[in-house]
Amino acid sequence: MTETTKRALVIFDLDETLIHSRQDRLEREPDFVIDRLAVYFRPFAQDLIDAVWRKFEVGIWSAGSPLYVDTIVQTIFPAAVKPLFVWNRDHCTKRFELSFFQALFLKDLNKMNDFGYTLANTIIIEDDPVKVRDFADNAIIVKQYYGDNEDDELSNLAKFIDGLNGHTDDFRDIGRDWRTKL
Repeated sequence: MTETTKRALVIFDLDETLIHSRQDRLEREPDFVIDRLAVYFRPFAQDLIDAVWRKFEVGIWSAGSPLYVDTIVQTIFPAAVKPLFVWNRDHCTKRFELSFFQALFLKDLNKMNDFGYTLANTIIIEDDPVKVRDFADNAIIVKQYYGDNEDDELSNLAKFIDGLNGHTDDFRDIGRDWRTKL
């Protein structure tokens, strides 16, 4: 990689992607507790984080509250990982959707232009396709995680990411059907 070649940007979502948090505890002890929330690390989350940060620029974007997001990031990301940004719901586009009967917090990936990234060199790992519906070509959608200790989704994704080997070309569509590309 030359000095002028920028590492591609991989953005992590948190809830139901890397962790699961809930007020009532599962049958096993939580990995940690924030206020009254029991937080469970998704199996292989650390493997995925390691596969990404060594080869790509890292960003974190969750629809959680600022204090919650900051606490999760400080707890699960190694000190060596220096995210380009850590964003919370304040950076989402809030839109009331009558069909969902609730406000949605959408992630506008065009905001990456502020960091010198385009849609061609940006991808987000997300569990909820609705939050990135305008950027489907830039999304790797993972199965939602609700605390299952046998979950291996991120193990497979870590292998896929590792196989990209620091890919710097156009990222769009790279994550579509990623499970079939293992």
